[in-house]
Amino acid sequence: MRVLFFGMLGTLTRWPLAALQAAEVELCGLVLPAEIVPPFELVGNGRSSLPLTPIRPQLSTLNLPTLGQIASPLALAASYSVPAFAVRQLAAPETVAALAALQPDLICVSCFPQLLPPEILQIPRLGCLNVHPSLLPRFRGPAPLFWALRAGVAQTGVTVHFMDEKFDTGDVALQRPFPLPTGITHTELETTLAQIGAELLVEAVQKADAGTLPRQAQPPGVTSNPWPREADFALDTNWSAQHAYNFMRGTGNWERPYPIQFDGRKVWLETAVAFSEAGQLPEPIHRHNDVVQIQFSPGVLTAVARHW
Repeated sequence: MRVLFFGMLGTLTRWPLAALQAAEVELCGLVLPAEIVPPFELVGNGRSSLPLTPIRPQLSTLNLPTLGQIASPLALAASYSVPAFAVRQLAAPETVAALAALQPDLICVSCFPQLLPPEILQIPRLGCLNVHPSLLPRFRGPAPLFWALRAGVAQTGVTVHFMDEKFDTGDVALQRPFPLPTGITHTELETTLAQIGAELLVEAVQKADAGTLPRQAQPPGVTSNPWPREADFALDTNWSAQHAYNFMRGTGNWERPYPIQFDGRKVWLETAVAFSEAGQLPEPIHRHNDVVQIQFSPGVLTAVARHW
């Protein structure tokens, strides 16, 4: 079983890639977007405009601090002598030919930001698998953690699915739910889902090799969520205070203010401090210096205000 891996440099790539290596899966290549690879790591120091460029990790790369005890993808690849590539044009004939020459049986993807063109989808005999941090078909698109928290769902999870020519619409292979703890931060949630995704991906690869990997078509008519806009950070007092608290805690990595409207005026919140499930204020909002208490339905949210 030869696996070609597509990813980025962050948590959702590091854990699945490390898990495949720990499971002694034969990785025949690592592909990263060229824009995230430092020029000095590229053959030709980034001066080449080739659609696919080999990466030669420098000592500085291999000594980068680990993220949650998992080394960077380039360090992982180098430690196992896995060839790494920076891609500029996925559909270019040179790219397709070079990746086909690696003879992968399976392509695995986790957090890679581009659609794989049909020419690449057709390379591996066993297909292409993607790790997506939601329970598809819900929360398709590039920011599933944000939209799950905004929706106030009680649980999210991870899906490993077969890839097709659209984002996150291919047949589901494996899924695992994860109940959302109150107040979980983005870092905590992303790391947990990356660990779950790593376990699921290893299981999926092993089942694909054995010919026992299931696949179930997703239902039609489900749309994808877009990249969040400024208006999507607005809070709604019809939410529960717990919903607002969890949303702010889990999306703090965006470093955006959270606007909320009261009687024609707008307040911008910065940080959620606490909430009371059944609290009741004598007025919709109470302010003490930069700390505000806001009545929701039900409960009271305590937060730090950015603008008043």
